[in-house]
Amino acid sequence: MSHKIHPYGFRLGVIKPFKAEWFSLSKKQRRQWAIEDIEIREKVEELLKQAGISDIFIRKDESRVEVFIEVARPGIAIGPKGSNIKKLKRALTNIVGKDKKVEIKVKNVKNFNSNAALIAQTIARGIEKRRPVKSLVKRALESIRKTGMQGAKITVSGRIGGIEQAMTYKRQYGRVPLHTLRADIDYAYERAQTTTAGILSVKVWIYKGDKLE
Repeated sequence: MSHKIHPYGFRLGVIKPFKAEWFSLSKKQRRQWAIEDIEIREKVEELLKQAGISDIFIRKDESRVEVFIEVARPGIAIGPKGSNIKKLKRALTNIVGKDKKVEIKVKNVKNFNSNAALIAQTIARGIEKRRPVKSLVKRALESIRKTGMQGAKITVSGRIGGIEQAMTYKRQYGRVPLHTLRADIDYAYERAQTTTAGILSVKVWIYKGDKLE
């Protein structure tokens, strides 16, 4: 049987950094802070879903929590006169406690077409709008190719087109060396909730080249 591992976790500590940094941590705080991080990420994804979230980075100590959010549409994330950020800040304060200062910083994604998370979200939202899967995947691969990436792979699994039996539609160009630690692989998974075919899963791998010391 094959053993699968997340491409980011496989390279964690080698060429990929941790997405959370904790300072002044005692052993008793580890479990609580880990649960807080999960709740923070879930709340950010819930409230800023329309902004196109690419990545979330959390930095915290005993008195302050900093949340860095990379989005494709920062205007939607911030909201009119910062209303969305204020709403998110209140929600995160309820999670971490009022004794900690919460800071939220929004950053714009530079290259939309070379970001696996945003590509996966685009395909998933297109499937939910009943657009053809093949044309969505083909267009996504073409946009990735134009950015100069060395390879990409996209799979869509589920009842594609509303058929009775689930299948997997897969397309790839170039190389995607998943077992090479120095290979910079950007990976994302997204779910498309359809009304007629249930849930379809979208997976995107983008090979950005080798990352050496």
